[in-house]
Amino acid sequence: MHSSLIVILGGLLIGAVGLSQTSVAQADGPGRLGAGAHWAAFRSDVLSPEFFFKSIGSATGSHLDDDPGAWGEAVGGYAARVGSSTGESLLQTGTMHGLAAALHLDIRPRLRRHSGTGARLRHAVLSPFIARTPTGARVPNAPNVAATYGGALAQARWERGRWAPGRALQSMSVSLGIDVVINIFREFLGTPLSRD
Repeated sequence: MHSSLIVILGGLLIGAVGLSQTSVAQADGPGRLGAGAHWAAFRSDVLSPEFFFKSIGSATGSHLDDDPGAWGEAVGGYAARVGSSTGESLLQTGTMHGLAAALHLDIRPRLRRHSGTGARLRHAVLSPFIARTPTGARVPNAPNVAATYGGALAQARWERGRWAPGRALQSMSVSLGIDVVINIFREFLGTPLSRD
């Protein structure tokens, strides 16, 4: 597990550092996003290099751990893992944007420079967990957390043929943690992120 986590983190950081985030909102005023804006954010996320690196990194880590073992260590097993990781990412991204649209939340990180290391670190860490209402109020990013858990739960089901809520919770925690690490690297080495 540890070797795969290192490979996943390495791949994600290589892909994320220096790449501009495609679905980042400018620090404009509050307002309700229309359906077109939600679709554009979904498309942008799915077609982003980050989506590709996340899918490949996760599949590579699973392949190195031979997880699930039934798929084997050959090229076919790796291809199945890439398909599974891509499917999980697509399900997660679609669910996240769908819930955000239904709840009228803006889940896009906002660009704005902050002074001070503490403020920059705080915004990078909180970014996956904060969304905005149409009035601009900050609220918990339930679509991101729910979609990350739901995607992991579905993936565990199709990979193992049974529900594995504990495994999905562990996968969700790792995924959100990786999002935080990527945001920290982006904040200090690439595109600054903020929700204020």
